[in-house]
Amino acid sequence: MALVAAMFVAGNVQAQSTLYATYAPETFVASSNSTNYQGFSIGFSQNIDLYKGLGVAAGAQFRMNTRSATQTLWGFTGKTKETQILVDVPILFNYKIAVNRDLAIVPFVGPMPSLALTGTTKGVDPIFGETSSNWYGDNSNRNRFNLYVVLGADVKYSNFNLFGGYRFGLLDLDKSDNYTLKANGFFVGLGYTF
Repeated sequence: MALVAAMFVAGNVQAQSTLYATYAPETFVASSNSTNYQGFSIGFSQNIDLYKGLGVAAGAQFRMNTRSATQTLWGFTGKTKETQILVDVPILFNYKIAVNRDLAIVPFVGPMPSLALTGTTKGVDPIFGETSSNWYGDNSNRNRFNLYVVLGADVKYSNFNLFGGYRFGLLDLDKSDNYTLKANGFFVGLGYTF
């Protein structure tokens, strides 16, 4: 009987795969200030229908944060460029609210573990020349791992997805005792479901 029940459940489980791209800027909030980065991602998710509109979508996305800045001091101009590359694994619980046969609104919420692969700051200074620093080098205080809570909604029309939301970083990204650094940001994206 257990085998028959397992086959019945497996036969009724429907999975949908989605490819998507997002605009996902990020703000690093420190103890004393905040810094804004432009962000973009591409990803893939698989949504499994669990029960009467309730589902869970799991996948992976490749995300990049960038920032360029120019500063002039005493007539000298310096330039800084920062780049961070991450891999995120969103696990989003969702509920499909069907408006009609083709249109549905799908709110979602869930955790998103994130691992920073690289992070660099490169500068050009008229006095000191070119400089480069690795965010995650041996002498760095930065943590590579973060855990976000993600919430938002997806508007599905046929196979197309228009979605948006916000991600809240839960972990302190700096190992220093008297300094905190957290990352937050909104996102909007387009996707196609197969």
